[in-house]
Amino acid sequence: MLQVTIAICGLLSILCSPVVSINGWSPRPRWWLDDSQKVNNMARQTQWQLRQRFLMDLLLQVHKPLLQQELIEMGSRLNENPSDYEADSWPSLIDFMERVHQGRILRPYSIYSQLQEELPQQLLGVYRFLLLAKDWRTFQCNACYARSHFNPVLFVNALQLAISGRPDTKDLVLPAMHEVLPQLYFDKDVILDAQQVNWQQLAPIPNITLKRSWKEILGDIVYPRRFRQPLEVPVLPAEPIVIEVKPLRTLLSSDVELNGYWNSLISRLLITRNEQGTAIIDGDRMMAFRNAHDEYMYRLENGRAAKPEHPQILLHNIKQFVALCELEELTTGHKSLQLIEPTLMTTGGVRYKATKLNGLDVWLLIRQSTEELQSQIDKQLEKAVETPTMETVGQVIATNYWQLFRHLSLAINGNCTMEPNLLGMATSNLRDPIYRTMLFQLAQLIARYERPQVSAYDNQQVQQIHVGNLTTYEHLVDSDLINLMDQQLLQTQRNNLQFLQRRLVARQLRLNHKPFNITYELYASEPMVVLIRSYLIPPGRDQAGLLIESFVSELAMGKNILVRQFPMAKSVHTLRKLYEAKKPLDSSNACSFPQHLLLPRGTAEGLRLQLLVQVLAWNGSETIAECEWAGSVVDSTAPVLTSARVDVVIHHHSLKLKD
Repeated sequence: MLQVTIAICGLLSILCSPVVSINGWSPRPRWWLDDSQKVNNMARQTQWQLRQRFLMDLLLQVHKPLLQQELIEMGSRLNENPSDYEADSWPSLIDFMERVHQGRILRPYSIYSQLQEELPQQLLGVYRFLLLAKDWRTFQCNACYARSHFNPVLFVNALQLAISGRPDTKDLVLPAMHEVLPQLYFDKDVILDAQQVNWQQLAPIPNITLKRSWKEILGDIVYPRRFRQPLEVPVLPAEPIVIEVKPLRTLLSSDVELNGYWNSLISRLLITRNEQGTAIIDGDRMMAFRNAHDEYMYRLENGRAAKPEHPQILLHNIKQFVALCELEELTTGHKSLQLIEPTLMTTGGVRYKATKLNGLDVWLLIRQSTEELQSQIDKQLEKAVETPTMETVGQVIATNYWQLFRHLSLAINGNCTMEPNLLGMATSNLRDPIYRTMLFQLAQLIARYERPQVSAYDNQQVQQIHVGNLTTYEHLVDSDLINLMDQQLLQTQRNNLQFLQRRLVARQLRLNHKPFNITYELYASEPMVVLIRSYLIPPGRDQAGLLIESFVSELAMGKNILVRQFPMAKSVHTLRKLYEAKKPLDSSNACSFPQHLLLPRGTAEGLRLQLLVQVLAWNGSETIAECEWAGSVVDSTAPVLTSARVDVVIHHHSLKLKD
């Protein structure tokens, strides 16, 4: 009996050790180990791998409680120690800490809606809670706390923004949002079918036929190679379990990658709007600016004028979405503003509700809202005479964007802010025809204030433009639905993804384009730096349409030939690929549309459009250097030196090749 007790104690000491592993498996998750600790029979993992795996484990079943004990312990308490945050950042966290103690942060299983009046402050608070953590360990604990105590959509939105802002996480890659929270992006039929898949269909169950004594079990642990008996594990088919996604008539607005990007765009806008609403005036207290103009003048006088990136990025994206919708209408013949029955559910399984108002009443409310917004823009333009027009327009629209849609939704859906509806949803509101109608009206409002300045002299000529073959096609892509599996089986005391032999995926058609190039032949009478913008527009249209590219180039005197390459768009990294990644992966540009939407859908006989090319004087805006496509709005005051257009045809091939 004494020998058995000693053997068991020795076994427990081995299991409790944070360094020793049993047959290559450590009882603690790999991200818990330091860089100096090794796992037997396994290559040492890099710091990036450990941190990437931590994020992946954190986002597993994010809409349900944590089950991994280490994560639960790390997030067991709220860190209120000012020394654990960036220097001088504690005053910006006080409001968040008070909201947590007062229960004014969205809790798990609550409905995430833009209609909630305190949502912007809540999102900003969680974002700062993650962003301002002084080191990686503090960030881990804060992330686990937010994961356990806050609404999953609120947590994911804040985490997505904080990851890109921290120096120790900026090279980490989050999965696509439609894989993290598939309930918010895929139709209810896909969700219900995925939830009916059994664990046994994805992971084999070993066939254990022999009854073994305790000595044999103990021998397997102490001497694994001597006594271990191989288990019979059934082999499952290599093909994944596929759930087909039925395409909707409004193809663009139902694109899951586009909706995920739009969600990030609006979250960034809410945070920026609240961050720019206050500033430290006397060093001891925080005082709100009376309006955007006062803030701009204050920063200008102090030599640090506020950058206009986020308002201008919003304007650009509104114009891009509307331009794509208009070109899609030419291709499909279906109006993008048609009313559709909402087929989504919340993470709690509640269906979204449609409005009870008729189309005319909704249109009158939208028209009234845009007229009020135009009145605010005109008043602000009268005050900010020295500010560029489009900068003022962008500031006013960005400042009022959230309140504009909130008031519109309250007027249409009533004052029941806790009932889910598409207009109040941050992640998939592009599916709502009312939301899309409002975006169309905002695009028309923006166009009223855009007045390109034509140069009085022409020392720049576009001699010729060559456009390669433009072809779009559809291919099949798979999205991991593993987050919809039964939680008790997928995530116990550790991550059980390693046991899966099959994948559970949603398969859908995705628009893409074949590689093409554009060659510009330009003549300059003197050396200069120019901004070149190219748009796709319907024939005979004078206004700018869908921006294909915007780039800065230094021209030499005489003839210049510029060749621009456009490869086909790559697919987003799936959950499984990120789990298996051993080095940093390339991620998509966070401030641009998904690349597979670079071209509008063509037709079999060929969609006839025109490529409008504008050459503008370059004013050295650093915004465009960081995010080149934003030049369509940011640099709208620059004089147009010359322009040209050429006829193009976009063909479409209905290929259904798996990506």
